[in-house]
Amino acid sequence: MIKSTFYVGLLFFVTAFTGKAYAQDRTQNGRTGGLPSRDGFWLSLAGGGAVGQTKFANLTGAVAYEFKKKPTLVTLRCAYNLGLFEEESLTPLIKVGDVGLLYGYKVGKFRFSAGVGAVWGTDRGAYKYYVSDPLLYGNNVYESLDYTTIGLPTEIRFITGGKDLAIGLTAFGNVNAKRSFFGLNLAFYLGELK
Repeated sequence: MIKSTFYVGLLFFVTAFTGKAYAQDRTQNGRTGGLPSRDGFWLSLAGGGAVGQTKFANLTGAVAYEFKKKPTLVTLRCAYNLGLFEEESLTPLIKVGDVGLLYGYKVGKFRFSAGVGAVWGTDRGAYKYYVSDPLLYGNNVYESLDYTTIGLPTEIRFITGGKDLAIGLTAFGNVNAKRSFFGLNLAFYLGELK
C-alpha cells in the first residue's frame, strides 16, 4: 500500500514539473488593457473529523501560494488529530500530527495536492492499571509510546466565496508507517483567492 502510494506521488510530481503548455496572460501592455495578473495566496483554518485506527477530532492550518500563470500551487499544511471519541475513559489519548509540504493543481474551485511531511504522535502501549474514581467512572491507564516518522500527506480542497474570504470542504489524509489517517473538515480562507 505504501509503496504504491509512493509511486503514484512520484508520478504526480514528475508530470507536474514537466508540463510546459500554459496560456499567456494579457496585461496592460497587451490588447485587453487589463491590470497585470498576480499570483495568489491564502491562509486556511479548518476543523472536522478524521479516522484511522481510531476516531479523531481534527484541527488543520494551511498556507498556500497559487501561481497565476500556471494551474499549480504549493501548500504548507499542519494537521493535529486527537482521539477524543473513545467509548471508555483511557489514558493517554491517542494523538497524531503532521507538517507537510504539498504541491498541487488547481481545477476550477478544486485543489488537488500531495507531498511529503513529518508525522509524530502518541500511541498506547501495554496496560498498566485502573484508576477508580466515583465521579468520572474510573480510568484505564496504558503505557505512553511516542513516535516520529515520515508520511505522504494528500488533500482535495473545494473552495468557494469571494476574492478575500472563502469557505470550503477539505478531504485530507496522511499515509505513513505508524498511524495513517483520513478525514473531512470545514475550512475558512483568508487571502488573495483566484
